[in-house]
Amino acid sequence: MAPTDPSAVADRLGRLIDDVAAGADAARTGGDILRLRDRLNREWDAAQPGAHLSPETYEALRLRCGAAHDHLTERFVALRNLTPEPEPLLLIDPEPPTVATFFEGAAPVAGWTAEAEAAIRAAEARLGVRLPATLRALYRLRNGGPTDFFLATDIPDAPLRFAGHAALREADELWPTVLPGFGLTALERLETLGAIGDGIDFGDEDEAWRAVLPGIDRLIPISNHGSDLWLCLDYAEAAEPSVALFDATSFERPGAITFRRPDFTAFFAGLRRHGVTVEDGLALRGPRVLGEDA
Repeated sequence: MAPTDPSAVADRLGRLIDDVAAGADAARTGGDILRLRDRLNREWDAAQPGAHLSPETYEALRLRCGAAHDHLTERFVALRNLTPEPEPLLLIDPEPPTVATFFEGAAPVAGWTAEAEAAIRAAEARLGVRLPATLRALYRLRNGGPTDFFLATDIPDAPLRFAGHAALREADELWPTVLPGFGLTALERLETLGAIGDGIDFGDEDEAWRAVLPGIDRLIPISNHGSDLWLCLDYAEAAEPSVALFDATSFERPGAITFRRPDFTAFFAGLRRHGVTVEDGLALRGPRVLGEDA
């Protein structure tokens, strides 16, 4: 029976939900619950039930999945209340990325290496710029994608270890996210911030992005969060771009540059990622579950 056969998909997901619910009842630590939650989300998403099941079957399974999530939450709270909650710990990895270590997640698309150089040249010709050398090296490896290296700081000798709830709030201030999309945009999707702004920025003339950024047509976002935060290569002053984070959410004015580096080399060298911590035997990088090997 094919893996996408509706009956097989429904049976597999039904067994998954039952296994997770039984595992929740048997769990002894919060880490056990987080592993079960991660397994349920991962295997549910991989099965793509909405694409293979009838609406009625999908809805019934979706409700069961939601009930399983509710049960996991209840058990997590119950287990947490049984034992004193340890002080949270957050680490910042002191090592910067390399081209080889920058990307995380799935392997590159097969055949991309052979296509990469032509795709890079096509993007540069379309945009009328030359991408920084290190960025070109990253795009030769993968056509954009996720990374754990999205933190940076402007504070010299900023601490790397934060223990306790108050310290975690301090960490967010000292080590902000400067790659707002948690990765790089694919080459074919690169365009100027001016072109993007013309389509989504509907402020008054005095409040438009163009009023804040006179060189907006020479800014090229390489990572963004929705329509709020844009990490850009800034070619407004020179052929070798600086790197700037444009925050379009400012309440005082239409937007502002909140972070800048003189070039991509300095930006890349300053990137950091969360270190690995272990809670209840569960390996975490920041809030992200790494697996069950700890």
